[in-house]
Amino acid sequence: MKIRVEANPALRLENVVSGSVMKVPDKCTVRDLLDLLKIPKVRQKSILVIVNDEPSWNSTRLHEEDVVKVLPVMGGG
Repeated sequence: MKIRVEANPALRLENVVSGSVMKVPDKCTVRDLLDLLKIPKVRQKSILVIVNDEPSWNSTRLHEEDVVKVLPVMGGG
């Protein structure tokens, strides 16, 4: 199936261009997508994933034509 991935440039993902369509396996979850994007597990803990403008969990299943935003968690004070 195909989804659109929008990634924050701060993540510096080498294998995806933000806004591009990406083919993923059927029954792909957010966790699976982070692995496909080759984001190390330790770094995945500081990433927020939004699917169709809704916050998601690692177990969230993706669907055809979903728009997935991958963002770094920002902190500050």
